[in-house]
Amino acid sequence: MKYKFVILLGLLLATASCKDDINVNIVDNETTGKLSYKLNDDAGNGIAGIKVYLFNTGTNSYPNAAVDSALTNNEGIVYFSDLIPKNYRLLTDSIMVNNNGYLLNEYVQITAGVERKKITKVSDFSGILKIRLLNAYDYTPLRNQGVVAFPLNSVKVTSDNVSDIVKRSTLKGLVNDNGYVSIRVPANTDFDFIIYHASNGNLGWGGRRHQVAKDQELKITLYSSFY
Repeated sequence: MKYKFVILLGLLLATASCKDDINVNIVDNETTGKLSYKLNDDAGNGIAGIKVYLFNTGTNSYPNAAVDSALTNNEGIVYFSDLIPKNYRLLTDSIMVNNNGYLLNEYVQITAGVERKKITKVSDFSGILKIRLLNAYDYTPLRNQGVVAFPLNSVKVTSDNVSDIVKRSTLKGLVNDNGYVSIRVPANTDFDFIIYHASNGNLGWGGRRHQVAKDQELKITLYSSFY
């Protein structure tokens, strides 16, 4: 049986999330395809021990509905074989990068007789929360105040821990003279906000759920009585 190794030039159009996507012909007359899927951190290192689920498109994302699932190995790679040629949806459990949790959700096209090699940088699955902070009394822009975005699914803010959350968070920034601050956060995750006064240390939190899609920007207005 002949083996051919051919690099195909082309980008997977089903998603804009991949950094490397290589198709390799593996066997003549093959009726199924394979997938090699790698998860990288910001330094380009593979992330081991992450559960990756493979779904038919259009099905729900419950684990028991998955076509297959596996853990990434020490190089951050997971392999799926004997796949019927079609479009699949890939989901992961939460992945910690830079102390923030990311949930990946992307698509990949499988072709008969082809091993698709896909590499994804986890922190690319993020969006921008563009926040404007206004005075709760006269709606003028506030200055000298900071905003922290915290994930509602993993952080419960109380008066006992709010100061520590502000100190440890990497998802924060100070508003400019017009009351604006932009914070890049993991996509498809519910966030709420802590507002803190940079000078007097006043803190406030609680409001609504806000979620941004990958590569998108969501504009939000918050109101504070700190001034």
